[in-house]
Amino acid sequence: MKKYAVIGSPISHSRSPSIHSIFGKTVGLEIQYDAIEVVQENFEAAVKNLFYNQGYEGLNVTLPLKELAYHFALKRSDICSLTKAANTLWLDNEEFIADTTDGKGLVADIESKGIDLKGSSLLILGAGGSAKSVLPSLLEQRPDSIKIINRTFEKAGNLATLHKDHECSVTAGNLREELDKNFDGVINTTSAGVLNEEIIYPKNLFATSSWFYDLNYSDADTPFNHEAKLNGCVEVFDGLGMLFRQAAFSFEIWTGLAPNVEEAMDILSKK
Repeated sequence: MKKYAVIGSPISHSRSPSIHSIFGKTVGLEIQYDAIEVVQENFEAAVKNLFYNQGYEGLNVTLPLKELAYHFALKRSDICSLTKAANTLWLDNEEFIADTTDGKGLVADIESKGIDLKGSSLLILGAGGSAKSVLPSLLEQRPDSIKIINRTFEKAGNLATLHKDHECSVTAGNLREELDKNFDGVINTTSAGVLNEEIIYPKNLFATSSWFYDLNYSDADTPFNHEAKLNGCVEVFDGLGMLFRQAAFSFEIWTGLAPNVEEAMDILSKK
């Protein structure tokens, strides 16, 4: 039996054990997948113990450990080097390797909904770790423009500057400013709504775009998606599909097997 786990703090809420268990069953691979509480202060010792002493062959990494995972690994994927954060760790010839599948998971989920990102204009809400983790993968799809708006303009500006040499125009703005153009899609990377904090966004936000995607997910509509629907928006999506797809990419890295995401989502929805 192969052993994998997700580490982070807090971790008890994670759906990853259920998702990966379904992946294992659908591809005919017997696995054990655990959710393990690991705090920042004990990260390196915990990871080495899990791999060297407890027989784990791969780890998913969630908050607040993603940047630590990036710096810990001896080798990183190209995307991982751009995001400076990792959500997937494994050993290869006794060397720790890191990758991030968050952005690839988001892109795959958006495309699964029939949306073509090439040549599009995108608006990203938030400039924190989630925005940083998905931006390089979005840029790979060759959109025409991306605007990042954040509560503090400086943070959005810094993130835009990191990608200023890309052929796609990457600009920055403030969450409280009225938008001066229309966008094809809006991606919410902030967690304000699910943390019961005030959701700040431009007054004309929901009149400017054709589709809306919230990286957050819940059994009911997320607060952001609820607001979008109240404003008459029809193409509104949450991040559950992204969660499954980023997990599938990690699973494939470790096992060489690509699970059927739609089948897995259907199985979990019936539980």
